[in-house]
Amino acid sequence: MNVINGILLSITVVLSVGRNMFSKSISDISLGNKKFYYLQGLSFLSGFLSLLIFSDVSFLISKLTFFYALIYGALLLLAQWCYTASLKNGKTAVCSTIYSLGFIFPTLSGSIFWHEELSLINLMGILTVIPAVIISGLKTKSNNEKVKNNYILPLIIAMLSTGGLGIMQKIQQSSAYPEQKSAFVLIAFGFAAVVSGACAVFSKGEKSVLPTKKYVCAASVGICFACCNLLNTTLVGRLDSALFFPMNNISVILLSLLVGVLAFKEKIQKKELSILALGIISIILLNIR
Repeated sequence: MNVINGILLSITVVLSVGRNMFSKSISDISLGNKKFYYLQGLSFLSGFLSLLIFSDVSFLISKLTFFYALIYGALLLLAQWCYTASLKNGKTAVCSTIYSLGFIFPTLSGSIFWHEELSLINLMGILTVIPAVIISGLKTKSNNEKVKNNYILPLIIAMLSTGGLGIMQKIQQSSAYPEQKSAFVLIAFGFAAVVSGACAVFSKGEKSVLPTKKYVCAASVGICFACCNLLNTTLVGRLDSALFFPMNNISVILLSLLVGVLAFKEKIQKKELSILALGIISIILLNIR
């Protein structure tokens, strides 16, 4: 790996961790609340503007790319909405780990639809995901009180959605218009911004003014999320998957754990350590070729 790719990989890891931390900062506002949708709309709009600045976009796109982009945009909505919702009661380390394991679905789809090799070791990596998800849903006790585990359902939806994002990337890159990837991601973020804004306008309740910090964090989520999409797409084309995915995902998981402890005073117990260990083992096994 040359110096440029190493720098780009470091940047995308930092941006991914930033997205996790900024999402945690706005996760106290519940899914379904008018303010939730306003913040999500701001996130996707910020991401759209970031892509507009950094992407080499041609607006002469095919109908197929546009159709794929709408599906991608719907998956972006589910991934970010549900991931933010899961962070309200879930620890950052657990949520980032389970979320990252969503890439097992592009791995499986590659084997089923694109005839990519899937070894016995890779299958063991997929099976390792199952106990990680089960353990994340177990109830634990803290100070003799049960900790809420209602974050697990939105977290699983977010994991499935991010897996869908990976599959759609493969589909778009396997289409007759792979060079339209920038427009593909840009349209998806624009679609997600419009839907989030519409939900904010038409949902019930009054929109009260939020602290400035919330708006800054929401905008930062979108910038980090969008730039990660662009950088990851670039790096996947430059680096071997067996190098890129473990380094990227494991680095994001471990740094998210560290920042969660330092910034949000999250306590890491045996349950969290078990999930982290299983997640890292799964990522390594899935990328052995």
